[in-house]
Amino acid sequence: KTHRASLKQLVAAFRAAVRFGDDESEGSSDMVFASSHAFNAVMRFSIGQMDAVLRAHLEGGAAPAGRKGSSKATREGKKAGKAVRVDALPHWRALQPLVKSYLTNLVVFVDRLASSAERGSEMLSVALGQLHRLVPFLLPFPRLRPKALRALLRAWAAPEAGGQGCSLVSYAAVRQLATEGGMFDEALKGLYLAYARGAKAMTRPRLARVVLLSSCLVDLCGADPAAAYQHAFVYIRQLAIHLRNAIQKTSDAATRQVYSWQYVNCLRLWAQALCALAKPADSPLRQLAYPLVQICLGTARLLPNIRYAPLRFQCVRMLNNLAAELGVFVPVAPLLLETFRFAQLAKPPKKAPRDKPPDWAVLIKVSKADADKWVYQESMVQQALFLLAEHLHGLAYDVSFPELIVPTLAALKRVAKATKIVALQQRARRLSSLLEAHAAWLQPRRDAADFSPKDSGRAAAFLATEREARSGPLSSWFLQEVSASEAREAELRAEAENRGPIEADAPGDDDSDGDDDSDGDDDSAAREKRRKRQASKRERQRQAAQGQAQLEAAAAAGSHELGTATDTVEDFVLSDLEED
Repeated sequence: KTHRASLKQLVAAFRAAVRFGDDESEGSSDMVFASSHAFNAVMRFSIGQMDAVLRAHLEGGAAPAGRKGSSKATREGKKAGKAVRVDALPHWRALQPLVKSYLTNLVVFVDRLASSAERGSEMLSVALGQLHRLVPFLLPFPRLRPKALRALLRAWAAPEAGGQGCSLVSYAAVRQLATEGGMFDEALKGLYLAYARGAKAMTRPRLARVVLLSSCLVDLCGADPAAAYQHAFVYIRQLAIHLRNAIQKTSDAATRQVYSWQYVNCLRLWAQALCALAKPADSPLRQLAYPLVQICLGTARLLPNIRYAPLRFQCVRMLNNLAAELGVFVPVAPLLLETFRFAQLAKPPKKAPRDKPPDWAVLIKVSKADADKWVYQESMVQQALFLLAEHLHGLAYDVSFPELIVPTLAALKRVAKATKIVALQQRARRLSSLLEAHAAWLQPRRDAADFSPKDSGRAAAFLATEREARSGPLSSWFLQEVSASEAREAELRAEAENRGPIEADAPGDDDSDGDDDSDGDDDSAAREKRRKRQASKRERQRQAAQGQAQLEAAAAAGSHELGTATDTVEDFVLSDLEED
C-alpha cells in the first residue's frame, strides 16, 4: 500500500508538471514544486523509468531502484514465446486508473513537444522511447489509442522534431499500434496524410527525410499487404482523377495539382511500395502496377515542353524501377526520345560559363530563361541518354533484345544525324554502337538456344549466368556511367551539406520567371512590368495552394469508406468515370 501511495503521488506530480502553465490547471492541483531541480527530477524519472515501475507494480511488487526494462514475470513470458497482456496482470484492476492517468499525460507531453515551436530533441527522444515501451499499456484503452496515434504521427512527420532518430522511434510505436492494437487502417491513413503534407516542396537536405518517411510507409504496407491494397487502390485512383482533371480542364490550377512535388512524391511512394512488395505473382499490390504505370506515362506527357523535362525524368525513374523490380516491360524509350525533338534544341543555346548543371533529383521544372541555357540543355540530353541506357540495360539479356532495340536504334541514328549539339551527337552514336555490339554478342547465343519462344520458363532463364555477371558489352559501359552518376550524386549531397538548405522548385513557382530579357531602357516600364509579373505570381501561388489543399482533402477523404464513390473529393464528378 505504501508503494501504491507513492506511485499515486508520482503520477500526480507528473500530471502537474505536464500541465504546468495551463490556465485550466491553475488551482486544480495541490502539487507545488519546490525548485526547478525537483521539477526536472520528476520529469526525468517519469519519462525514463516509469515503464518498469508500472510493470513491477502491476505484477505485485515495487520496481528495483534504478532498474529499467521488464520484470521477472514478463521476461519469463517472453522467453516462453508468449505475449503478456498487461490487463491480465494481477493488480491491473486496482492500478488501471493510475496507468490511464499517466498514459494520458505522457501522450499530451509528447504531442506538445512535437508541436511546440521550441522543440527539445533530447527530451522528445526520451519521451517517445517511453511511449514506445508503453504501447502494450495503451491497448486496453480504446479511447486513448487514437490520441496516442495522433501524437506519434505529429512527432514522426515534423522535420524539426528531433530528426531521423525521433521519426524512427515514432514509427516503431505507430507500427506496434497498427499491428497489435488493431489500428492498421488508421495508422496507414495517418502516415500517408502526414507524408503528403510534408512533401510539398523538395530541397537536397529534405530529400533524405522524404525517403525515410516513404520507407516507413512501405514497411507498414508490408505488414498487411491485403489491407494496404485497399488504401493504395483509393489513393492511386485519386492520383488518376487529378491527372484526368488536368487533361480535360487544361487549366493552370488543374495542371499545377499534377505538376507539383506533392503529387510527384505521392506517385513515387506507391511506385516504391510496389517495387518492394509486388514482386510475388500472388501479391495483391501487383494488380496496381498497370494503373500506376499508366498514371506515370500520362503525367510525363501532360506538358511536352523542355521546361518540364525534369518531371518527365522523375516519372521515367519510377518506370525503370518498376520494370526492373517487377519484371515487366514498360515502353519508356518513346518518352526519352521525344526530349530530343524539343524545339529549343534546334536553336543556338545561351552560354553562361559560371552556371552549374542542375540537380535532377530535386527538380521538376525550370524557368523559360534557364531552359534556353546551354548548361541545362547539355545536362538534359545527358540525363535522357543515361535513363534510356538504364531502360535498355534492363532488357539487355532478354531473348528478344535484338528486335526490341530496332525502333530505338533507328531513332538514335536520326538524332545523331540531325542534331547540332555535339555532346548529343557523340553520345547518341556511342550508345547506338554499343546497342549494335551487344545485339551482335547476343545473337549467336540465341541461335544456339534449344527452346521455342512459347517455353516462357526457359526464355526467362536465358543468359542467367551472363546477366548475373553482367558480362555483355552494354553492361561494361553502363556500369561506368552508373559509377560516374553516383560520384556526381555524392558530390551534390556534400555540397548541400556544406552550404545548408537550398530551395528547389516550389509548387507555386511562376511560369514566367526569368522571361524578362529586356535591357531595362525605360525604368518605369520595367518596374511596372515586374509589378504585374509579381502580382500574377502571387495569384498563381494562391491557386496552387488551393489545388494542394484539394489534393490533401482528397487523401483525407480516401480512407473513410474504401471502395465507394465517397472516397474522392466532392469537387470531382465520378459518374462518367464509373461508366468508362
